[in-house]
Amino acid sequence: MKNINRMAAALEAFLFIKGHPVLLKEMIETFKEKESDIRKALEVLQSKYNNTVSGITLHETGAGWAIVTKKEYDAWLTEMVGETDKISSAALETLAVVASKEPVTRSEIERIRGVSVGRVLSVLLHKGLVEERGRMNIPGRPILYGTTQLFLKCTGLSDVHELREKWNSLPQEGQLF
Repeated sequence: MKNINRMAAALEAFLFIKGHPVLLKEMIETFKEKESDIRKALEVLQSKYNNTVSGITLHETGAGWAIVTKKEYDAWLTEMVGETDKISSAALETLAVVASKEPVTRSEIERIRGVSVGRVLSVLLHKGLVEERGRMNIPGRPILYGTTQLFLKCTGLSDVHELREKWNSLPQEGQLF
């Protein structure tokens, strides 16, 4: 499939049917095309969505490429459809600790938050936002937790380092600029 426009159309259909982010590697294996051609086709798609009136766009995160709704429609869609899968502020705080410190143990999360996180951690594991990353090589062999590809998809981040960079670029307390 050498025609980049046709490849872009095929990729668009593929991503639409998948319904979740797809890694570049999977696209290369599925289409049996060179990475450079797949990237060109993705650029064609991005240009198409950026240059036309559309409620959707092509977005890349650490979880892969996906066709998603444009951010400008988020509030309206939430009003029309309602919130989906809300999580508590305790879960958000715990998720923030995991994302900023990963890999991290439950006891370290509890030390930082100052409260027990067993139930909240179970919810985050169940929702697929946090996963076990192994165990520490110390007595008791505590479980190490980290964020998942779904977390990256939900936040629109490429990886957690991007979150750390954004955090570090924020003004510190008492600093305006």
